[in-house]
Amino acid sequence: PLPFGAGGGGGGGGGGGGGGDGGGGDRGGGARSVDRRVVRGPARFIPTADEWCHEFSWSGVPKDGSKTTVQPNANKFKKLSVIPTSMYHNVSEVRTNDDTLITVKLMLFFQLDSIEKMLACTNDPIADFVNAASADVIAFCSGLNYENFLTLTGELNKLETFSQLTTRAHMIGYTISKVVFRGFQAGEKLQAMHDEAIQERTRLRLLEETQEQQQRAEDMKLEGERRRAKMQAELEMEQHRLKTELSLTAQQASIKEQKLIQAAKNELEALQHEADLKQQKAAAAVNMEIKEHELALEQRRNEEQLRMMREMKQVGVDLTKVLVSQHEQPDKILKIDTSDSHRTDTQNKGLLGALQLNL
Repeated sequence: PLPFGAGGGGGGGGGGGGGGDGGGGDRGGGARSVDRRVVRGPARFIPTADEWCHEFSWSGVPKDGSKTTVQPNANKFKKLSVIPTSMYHNVSEVRTNDDTLITVKLMLFFQLDSIEKMLACTNDPIADFVNAASADVIAFCSGLNYENFLTLTGELNKLETFSQLTTRAHMIGYTISKVVFRGFQAGEKLQAMHDEAIQERTRLRLLEETQEQQQRAEDMKLEGERRRAKMQAELEMEQHRLKTELSLTAQQASIKEQKLIQAAKNELEALQHEADLKQQKAAAAVNMEIKEHELALEQRRNEEQLRMMREMKQVGVDLTKVLVSQHEQPDKILKIDTSDSHRTDTQNKGLLGALQLNL
């Protein structure tokens, strides 16, 4: 882009473009006015006799200096580049709240959005970026001590930390796309002390890690022993339970066997008793039959004897003598004498012998 006006002369071309401004007025000696217009490249531009190109004079890196050093009016040009770009910036002698001086290293990424706003609001946007970024870093470090700063350096990579920088860039037509924290640097003595502290902290951390590893090893060993003891106890309990179950099963089997033996014995005794009863009943029936037979035989004998005695009486036999002859030694003797007993004595003896023979 080439901002230019009447009264000057210059030229530019190429991909980046160039710029300038100038003024023009009334040739008759009246009031003079200056107009600005922007020519965007790539283009070849030749100003007229009453135009000139604006020359920018911004802060920049000196030719014989470091890339992190910014010098006022070190960058002079007529063609304004509008592509995204970046710059290095070191904020020196930043003091923390414990009076530690450090140098914070940054890298800023920005892009031009509005040429008109930039031309109207600033003469040196680079200086504005440097001052705003330095103010943000100083504000950030002033509320922290050195130890806290070491732990919060990651915040310097966030755009939220650089509120003044982003606000100022928006005011002059720029956009800050990113800020990168490149590290920091302290004084030699402080750096040496810091290095020693780092070494000591590293040694202590390694010692702590070694002790923690030893403790973890001990814990693992104790945990392994505890698990082993637990498993051993569970195994013993399981073995005891199995032994108890086997013993209980054996006892139950023994009781069941005894019950079966007792049941078989009772059944055998019942069968034996039943057999004995049947045998006794059979014997009783046989005895009864024998007795009945004997009674029947005795009854027949008695009937036969009674019949014979009746026949003997009919023939005149003395039944008393017959009965006495059957009992030669009686307990008592009762003698009945009849008148005609002597006459039939011989006949009675024959009948008595026959009667004894029959009996």
